[in-house]
Amino acid sequence: MATKAENIENSVFNLHAPPIDTLLDTSFKLDNSVDPPKIVTQAGQPVTTGVGSSSVREAIEKYRPLLGLHGHIHESRGITNLGRTLCINPGSEYSEGILRGVIVNLAKDKVLSYQLTSG
Repeated sequence: MATKAENIENSVFNLHAPPIDTLLDTSFKLDNSVDPPKIVTQAGQPVTTGVGSSSVREAIEKYRPLLGLHGHIHESRGITNLGRTLCINPGSEYSEGILRGVIVNLAKDKVLSYQLTSG
């Protein structure tokens, strides 16, 4: 779809998975040798790892959209830049009944502002 965009520089990529190895894809490392899987700990602390998508990261780096909106990793709420692209994962806490989102104000060629929300 990106190859068909008329103005890819001003596009918004709304991709469920976040790009790998960013602040948006950090999750607890799981030991899958047991059922159900359990969180791996080291010195009594949970170990985290990047669990995002390498394909999403490659697409953002290749096409350089204005904005990337992501989800999937609920505990990894955050904002980061990949080159010129602002990437946002608003996160959510479904078990606590908290739905998180983001309001983004766009102008031609730039993100004017953003505000993380919850409710």
